[in-house]
Amino acid sequence: MDVVPVFREQWTVDPFAGVIKDGFVWGRGALDDKGQGIVHLLTMVALKRAGVVLERDIVFIANADEESDATGAIAFTTRHADLIADVEYLITEGGGTWVKDDKTRWFGIGVAEKRPYWVSLTVTGGPPAHGSTPRRDNPVPRLARAVAKLGAWETPVRVLPAVDRLLKSAARYETQERRAWLSDAKAALKIPRARRWILGSPTRNALLRNTVTPTVLLGSNKTNTIPSSASAEVDIRLLPDEDTAVFVRELKRVLGDSSVQVKLMAVVPPEYSAPLGTDLVRAVELVAAKLLPGVQVTTTFEAGASDRPFYAQLRHIAVYGIDPFLLDEDTELPRFHGNDERVSLENLGFGVSFFISLIETLAREK
Repeated sequence: MDVVPVFREQWTVDPFAGVIKDGFVWGRGALDDKGQGIVHLLTMVALKRAGVVLERDIVFIANADEESDATGAIAFTTRHADLIADVEYLITEGGGTWVKDDKTRWFGIGVAEKRPYWVSLTVTGGPPAHGSTPRRDNPVPRLARAVAKLGAWETPVRVLPAVDRLLKSAARYETQERRAWLSDAKAALKIPRARRWILGSPTRNALLRNTVTPTVLLGSNKTNTIPSSASAEVDIRLLPDEDTAVFVRELKRVLGDSSVQVKLMAVVPPEYSAPLGTDLVRAVELVAAKLLPGVQVTTTFEAGASDRPFYAQLRHIAVYGIDPFLLDEDTELPRFHGNDERVSLENLGFGVSFFISLIETLAREK
């Protein structure tokens, strides 16, 4: 469930053996996302064995292909929506809890995420020709100019409410003027020096604007051959409330070349934003205060994507991302999709304890 491939030769352990050593479970998916799925399942088992009486039903959903355009969630919500017709809340990965130098700075609740809008660019020229005889209809230079324009495109900056709250939380860990800038990002972005610093962080920059990242180039497969066409793939991430039709018109204006064909590559997730004033959010705040005294709870906004939007589009379900693991950003977070992925036994225990407390707080019979 929700895992990516491995390069076995780059691992120090068998990536699919579930090896336990040095206080960690090692293996692909330990963090993303088999580990969290098992924590959810163990929570249900523990509640059942303890005979805890709940006033709400608990539903466990395991669907495939979160890493493949969310096809599992799309299929489930399209074909089996009746199975979750009375579900009020859904919890998946994606909270964005921040741990630095083994200290938890905040506990995050994911309430929104950007929408991937992947496109291909294609330029068609004449028939294939020999590279020793240059032609004006060579599609490669034209494609290169188009890609360069998108790479240099500075899209407008906007501060969404969830991002504003996240930046205010981050301000606590800055000093002097930087604290002031993050405390009022809208105002700070009008100050050139503050704007350079805020947007100088790739993470903050990605949360404050639509991002356009050329990633794949395809042309000839021979150095001495001019291809008949050349193409590129572009990873675009849109702010959740962005009008896609308006964005595409602006993209084509930036390209300024009608011969560059722009084609959507995959399904675009629906807009997703979860409400803040719910029983579940309040329950998370209560449990975090008990298990992590003094640690603030904040809403987080994902620059990446998950399958949450496809459940949220059912409208009656409020969908949240909650990561039950406390992972240091320098030593553990880089292992997501990387080599030697692992999760500590301590984190597995914390995760189960957190979700047991959360379910009991939210759903224990009164």
